[in-house]
Amino acid sequence: MSRHAARELAFKFLYQQEIREDQFDKQLEDFLKTQSIRDKADRAYFEDLVQGVRKNRSLIDQIISRYLRGWTMERQLLIDLSILRLAVYELLFDVEVPAEIAISEAVIFANEYGTDQSRAFINAILGSVEKHEEKQVQPEPKEDDA
Repeated sequence: MSRHAARELAFKFLYQQEIREDQFDKQLEDFLKTQSIRDKADRAYFEDLVQGVRKNRSLIDQIISRYLRGWTMERQLLIDLSILRLAVYELLFDVEVPAEIAISEAVIFANEYGTDQSRAFINAILGSVEKHEEKQVQPEPKEDDA
C-alpha cells in the first residue's frame, strides 16, 4: 500500500461517516476489517487522517466556509466535503505533506468520485485555503535548530 492508497481509504471512510454519523469506533473497526491496511506506517497514516479530521472538523468547516462564496456547507455535495475536509486537514494540520501533494490528491479524488464540477470547485477552494490560511501546527524544531 502507499500513502495515496491510505489517503484514499481515509477519504472513503470520511464519506461513509457523512452518510452514517453514528458509532464512529464501530464503523472504523468494521471498515478496517473490510479494507485491510497491513503496513504499519500506512495504517498509522490512515488513522492520523481520520482522527485528525474528526478532531478538527469544526475548525476545518469554518475554514472551508470562508471560501464558498455565496454557498453554504449544507448545500455542498457530501463527497466534495469529504475530499475538502481531508485536504484542508493535510494543508493546515499536517506538517509532513507538501501543499502541492494535498491539493493534487484532492483533485484526483474529485476527478474519480465527484461530479464534472467537483475538480474545479475543490481546486479553487484549496488554492484559496493554501494562499490565505496559516498552518495550525508548526513542525518540531530539529536538534540542529535548537
